[in-house]
Amino acid sequence: MNQLEYFATIIFFVQLTHSLEELSTGFHKKWYLFKMPFKTFLIFEICFSLFWGLVVFLPDFPFRLQLLAFFLALMFANGVQHIVWAGSVKRYVPGLITSPIHIVLFLIFYYRTLSL
Repeated sequence: MNQLEYFATIIFFVQLTHSLEELSTGFHKKWYLFKMPFKTFLIFEICFSLFWGLVVFLPDFPFRLQLLAFFLALMFANGVQHIVWAGSVKRYVPGLITSPIHIVLFLIFYYRTLSL
C-alpha cells in the first residue's frame, strides 16, 4: 500500500465519522447553500460513501489513483469549508468536530509526499 492509498483509507474512515456527525447534528437543516430534507441528505451520504468506499477498496477501480488524490483534496477542502463556515457564524456548525482531522491528515500526507 502506497502513501496515497494509506491516507485515503484513513481519511475515508474519518469521512464516515464526519458524515455521522453531520447526520446527527442537523447539517441538512443548517447548511448555508440550501436546506434539504433529511432523507435526501441521507441518500446523498450513502451514495457518496459507497462510491468512495469502492474507489478506496477496489484496487482495479478505473482511474483509482487519480480519484484517490482528488478525494484527499476534496476532504481537505471540506474541512476548510467547515472551519470557515463556523468562523463566519461564530458558533458550532454540523461537522466542525471532525473536519479538522481531514485538514491535519491531508497536510501530513502532503508533507510526507514532498519529502520522498
